[in-house]
Amino acid sequence: MPGLERGFLKVDMPDGSLVKIPYFRVKGGSYGPEVYVQAAQHGVELTGVYTVKLLLDRVRDMDVNGTLTLVPIANPLAVRWRRHFYKMELGEAYSSHHPHQMNRLWPGRADGNETERIVYSLYRNLVEPSDYVIDLHCWEQWLAPAALADGWDEVSVRLAEYSLLRFIAIRDRPSVHRGMITTVATEAGKHALTIEHSGQRWVFPEQAELVCRGLVNILRYIGVTPGEPVKPKLQLVLDRDPHVDVYAPEGEWIIVTLKKPGEKVEKGEEIVKLVDMESLEERAVKSPVGGVIYWIGSTRPHIDTRPSEEVQVVLKGEKYRIATIYRLG
Repeated sequence: MPGLERGFLKVDMPDGSLVKIPYFRVKGGSYGPEVYVQAAQHGVELTGVYTVKLLLDRVRDMDVNGTLTLVPIANPLAVRWRRHFYKMELGEAYSSHHPHQMNRLWPGRADGNETERIVYSLYRNLVEPSDYVIDLHCWEQWLAPAALADGWDEVSVRLAEYSLLRFIAIRDRPSVHRGMITTVATEAGKHALTIEHSGQRWVFPEQAELVCRGLVNILRYIGVTPGEPVKPKLQLVLDRDPHVDVYAPEGEWIIVTLKKPGEKVEKGEEIVKLVDMESLEERAVKSPVGGVIYWIGSTRPHIDTRPSEEVQVVLKGEKYRIATIYRLG
């Protein structure tokens, strides 16, 4: 039986206060890799917290090889602030340049701002000793969940595949941001993976279960938990595999989504209804191909981060993307 340790990182803040970050460590009785899994770098990305809880429940009684370190809330300041970043203002745009954008600040600074100090403590104490780093996020509910791999590390790509998620992304170096935990970890010789659940602000239990199943499969693949890993039957690579974008016709519409991200659709199947804002006449939008929906309903990146932009409204003159569908066959 593995040993379960619960601990706290205590981080001194610039004003003299203390922030406590709980972590859980499952230690096996034999040698094996060290794996680090964290969630909630951003304060509205909460499903990953529940995913970590599910993962802990599953592995705590397994015959574990090596060490598994779980941090359910990497950024307690942002979670308590109820926004993506600590000190982010209501309606402020999501940005890579915010001074508290945690996933651009790795490996942190011992004498930096509040978030940089949290990053520094996590990195030096928990991330640096690890062989594998898995970072759990949540993007808009209009996108299907996906695993994001650093393409210059073949092991990272294999981790994405064994996540069992329908969609994976293989990123090249120019497309990643400096200061991301996965980039910093990969450049330090570790193997890293980002997983995006679908949906922010709330906890989506079905998403947590889906991602947890993939995490257990990854742990089997790298020899941490017992059992044979399952090889993925069907995966689609974002931006590489064939896909089509569907746009709203000219007009002003209310969008009624009939399908969810990740659903399979047949060619000609209705995916969205558009309701004219003046006449209330409906127009059906049908899938031009058979495939899997990756994106449906919204068109702007980070739409969930600004409450004023969450409304599914098409305005006159907009080239509004209703859906992205990846072909099958």
